[in-house]
Amino acid sequence: MKVNDLRVKDIGEFSLIERLVEVLGPTARGAGQGVIRGIGDDAAILQNSPGTRILASCDMLLEGRHFDLSYSSPRQLGWKALAVNLSDIAAMGGRPRWALVNLGLRPELKVSLVEEIYAGIAELAEEHGVIVVGGDTCSSPGQLIIDICILGEASRSGIAYRSGAMENDMILVTGNLGKSAAGLAYLRGKMQLQLEPDDREELLGAHLRPVPRVKEASLLIRSGMVNAMNDISDGLASELHEIVQASGCGARIWAERLPLSPSTIKMANSIGVNPLEWALYGGEDYELLLTIPGSKGSPLRVRRLSNSLKRATGTSLSLIGRILPFPGVELVYPDGRVEPLAQGGYNHFKNSAT
Repeated sequence: MKVNDLRVKDIGEFSLIERLVEVLGPTARGAGQGVIRGIGDDAAILQNSPGTRILASCDMLLEGRHFDLSYSSPRQLGWKALAVNLSDIAAMGGRPRWALVNLGLRPELKVSLVEEIYAGIAELAEEHGVIVVGGDTCSSPGQLIIDICILGEASRSGIAYRSGAMENDMILVTGNLGKSAAGLAYLRGKMQLQLEPDDREELLGAHLRPVPRVKEASLLIRSGMVNAMNDISDGLASELHEIVQASGCGARIWAERLPLSPSTIKMANSIGVNPLEWALYGGEDYELLLTIPGSKGSPLRVRRLSNSLKRATGTSLSLIGRILPFPGVELVYPDGRVEPLAQGGYNHFKNSAT
């Protein structure tokens, strides 16, 4: 049998694990960086840095629900599976350190496909200094399942919560909104559209290989100005509602200030969609939504913070609204209309595959 024809069922769990450890490299078994014992025992032994708190999160991706291998390569899938977890740690102002990867595999899957998933995980993990220290594999009769648990750390005084927003805070967002939803629309039967290569690459990259804002979050936290923060996984409207509900306040945002890339606008115009819908409800942007104190001199403060973030990371920062003392979220349109903003966003028990 050719190596590329090997199936998971042909080699079994333990041989598969050995091959995947080889993909990850020597750090997976434990070689410093807070890893006392990595893959190879019943549990990993880890050491967090003095004066820090451990952050823990996990995200599960299901084939047919969260991804489709007909348009996502295995390497892209591995990258994205880790990226969505890194984004959760970034949203808390933390540094991602270690990951545990759990796979539910159809026995007939090619071993090379699983290795490519791990190659995507390893690529992004190396970029952020994350070590894969364990996990589990099991047989799945239907869907391919990827469930990653991420562990990170943050200084005791540097953790950002959703619940910290205060009256008159300014609401800011990193990067552009709606690109992932535009990329998904392109993949879902719109690929016959004639987009410029650069626009197509930007939109597909946003959906298939999202960039978690780990470095950006670290810089923002170090500024000492962040009161509340969240990552935009289920859509801006949903994440903003989460912040105001946790903080016991309300919010007003301006539609004309929501940052939309030219490629997103082109895609929306080509299929007759309002790009504002993608920005508010599309989800999977993995940008950071945050609030900072608003007071005299606020515009200058935002400009300085925006400039420093752009210089350090290349990522933009936009002022999109303010925190209000009363409940609810309002959207102000360019013509002056003010309407309640529904929470909306991605619903894991209603939405279909992304």
